[in-house]
Amino acid sequence: SENVQGQEIAKINQILLFKENTGLSIEYDENKNDFQFNQILVCNDVAQLYKYAYVCINDTILFFGGCSWDFSVMSKLLYKYEVRENKWMVLQNTLPIQLYDCYVILNEEDNDINIIGGLSSFLIQSNHIKAKVMVCDP
Repeated sequence: SENVQGQEIAKINQILLFKENTGLSIEYDENKNDFQFNQILVCNDVAQLYKYAYVCINDTILFFGGCSWDFSVMSKLLYKYEVRENKWMVLQNTLPIQLYDCYVILNEEDNDINIIGGLSSFLIQSNHIKAKVMVCDP
């Protein structure tokens, strides 16, 4: 792509993937038709969990719940990963129940996060938890 002055505009797309203790950043440069892969270090607390949910809001990724492989740990904690600073933090707010295998959807129109379903202590949850994005800030 070119701008008005004939200079090429950088078109770089990024996708971030997380699963258990692995984080991966994939960048695609449309102008160069080039992929870059970078590992993201996952904080120890999140790395011990699986079946957590996460959602990206601008340059921040929020992580919700999760459980350990043997189900000895079921989390109701919220974590925040700041992409630009490569920084993890535990948020002060928590989920009302321990939750894993849930889905998180961001409604950009009203800045709401919707947490839907999941499991808690092996019981299927039909909950719909709705929160403003600012509620998840420390």
